Amino acid sequence: MATNNINTVLDQEWSFESSSYVPTGVSDLSSGSPTVVDLSLAGGSGMADTEAMNSDQVDLGAVLPEWIEVTAALEWFAAISAGGSVEFYWSGSANSAVTEGNPGKPDGADGDYTGDGGGTVAESVLQMQLIGVLVTTDLQGVQIAHVGGFKPEYRFGQLVIVNNSGTTICATDDIESSVLFYGTMPQIQADV
Repeated sequence: MATNNINTVLDQEWSFESSSYVPTGVSDLSSGSPTVVDLSLAGGSGMADTEAMNSDQVDLGAVLPEWIEVTAALEWFAAISAGGSVEFYWSGSANSAVTEGNPGKPDGADGDYTGDGGGTVAESVLQMQLIGVLVTTDLQGVQIAHVGGFKPEYRFGQLVIVNNSGTTICATDDIESSVLFYGTMPQIQADV
């Protein structure tokens, strides 16, 4: 008797990274050739404690992944304490115009995120979908963590990151820092 199995398969990957990204074996998160989305964390002097950044808007495609797992590789060049946090949010939109329909009002262009214009960053990110949190160790260098996952409800969106680690991320460069979205889909396979 034939049965069907429902398996989860990789649908697509997106790598949020700067134009200077050159991963080493330690910090290379991708399993293939991901779609690259601009996200510059260095910006000359890094992403300071309490600062927030948003990526370029990304198009997840006409057929959305069922689920997206999120992993980050972030680099600290100075001493860092255990127990700090870096928060990851998704501002999803049904609108392809980069500045339209974005919860928390990120502007759709890689750069600083300062809130929705009326509230603080801490208030504005509450309008977004929380992906998860990277909790820091006291390792100075590249820290890699699975930060969470989410079900995308809309085709377009932007990644927003808030640094509450107590120390500047990518103070010198962001060559080894990136965030990987790993999109999965269910697939029915006949078992004969």
